Amino acid sequence: EVFETLKLYIGEFCPQARISVQDSLLAFRTNAGFAYVSKASDKDTLFDLAVTSRRKVKNMKDNMTEQQIPETHSYIYHIPICAQSDIDSDVKNLIRQSYEYSKFNYA
Repeated sequence: EVFETLKLYIGEFCPQARISVQDSLLAFRTNAGFAYVSKASDKDTLFDLAVTSRRKVKNMKDNMTEQQIPETHSYIYHIPICAQSDIDSDVKNLIRQSYEYSKFNYA
């Protein structure tokens, strides 16, 4: 149900997005991936969501982790999704930014 909410949200602003399987990830993508879902390592987490950004997120959520992509000024943010409420306006904003970033990277 929570994954379906994520899917519906992405479909609202990016109806052309498709889901592809990449190793152990589900990738939402157009020409390039912009949101990645993977199996959670924690039993209390439904799934992990990863998004990319060329900007450092200033107000990270407590449960988010950040990883700089080597030799770039880009970052990957990992967000554990435990409940419907975790897909809030902050997470939605990060997904949209990641989508915009993927278009920039692919051009």
